[in-house]
Amino acid sequence: MVNHIIQHRTPYLLTCCLLLLSIADAIFTDIGLRQAVISEMNPIINSIYDKSVILFYLIKIALPISLIICVPYVISSGIVKQILAFAVIIYFCVFIYHIGWSTYVIYSYFLFYPLAGTYPSL
Repeated sequence: MVNHIIQHRTPYLLTCCLLLLSIADAIFTDIGLRQAVISEMNPIINSIYDKSVILFYLIKIALPISLIICVPYVISSGIVKQILAFAVIIYFCVFIYHIGWSTYVIYSYFLFYPLAGTYPSL
């Protein structure tokens, strides 16, 4: 098993990156939705989030884990590697977007309340 992972490390690295980016996306999305700074663009995920935040996190984590489990069965397919790479690129762009809005919110927060002594809750 270890030799198989070492020999075919690119798909495993891509799926692990996808898992980490998905977890980061879930956390940033949850914070942004709770603070009413962003809105969820995916209508299916939005309805899941509205019903249960725990289910939202479970889905965001379970889907990449299921990919990690499926990698040994589809590893020889070049198209699968390309799709995984594309998904990682898309998720990385979403991650940069989350960093951007969160930085803006934090910067605006301290810019508008610089020395007031008390800050409104985020």
